Amino acid sequence: MKVFLPNDEIDEQVKKLIRSFRKQMDGDVSEQMEKRGVSYRLNFGINLVSLRERAKTLPQNIEFADRLWHRQIRETMILATLSAPKKQMTQEMAIEWSKLIDNCELVEQAALNLFSKLEVASTLVEKWIISENPYLRSLAYYTLGWMFRFNDVPEELKNISLKKASEETGENNVFCLYRGISHFVKQMMRINPETKKECNDLIKIYETKQNKNLSWVTSELNNEIEFL
Repeated sequence: MKVFLPNDEIDEQVKKLIRSFRKQMDGDVSEQMEKRGVSYRLNFGINLVSLRERAKTLPQNIEFADRLWHRQIRETMILATLSAPKKQMTQEMAIEWSKLIDNCELVEQAALNLFSKLEVASTLVEKWIISENPYLRSLAYYTLGWMFRFNDVPEELKNISLKKASEETGENNVFCLYRGISHFVKQMMRINPETKKECNDLIKIYETKQNKNLSWVTSELNNEIEFL
């Protein structure tokens, strides 16, 4: 766990927040998440709607958010992504945070709430998408998908990401990797329907690999094309 310099005011705010979680704790939810492979150092099982409401009451302070993140408790980590001031989140801090992401829920929440909205989002995606770590690649695809909604996506980054997606083997069973690819390509097509051809090219590549995970992606993308 990261060591911080003493700050009595922020430390007390964090402790008070964690104590409050016990009133909303749902052991059944946290147990079910654990069984599904969504593991944290500590998980109070509080639902995401409640966490989003709680985030509105938190200080917009990057040090506070950083301390929340490094507590490595499910609720503090999600709240950190919701409360961190976007303009104060540096590339270095984002990379540091990403090293603690080791489950699919955190991939999805961090990409949606924070990383896709940063000025350095493109640089982060470029770094994560070539990682051997499947959670970081998942984070890259999810972040990129939301970038199509929240920011401009450079053409070069889109092309690099499509190429990396085409190289996925499907052998890794971290399933948010495939949900991330699907999310990225779907958002790309929704913003620019002309990219259907690029989607079809990816589908053809995946079909030749005859892998169940990639077949799931092709099914999702074919459904999206029909919908569009």
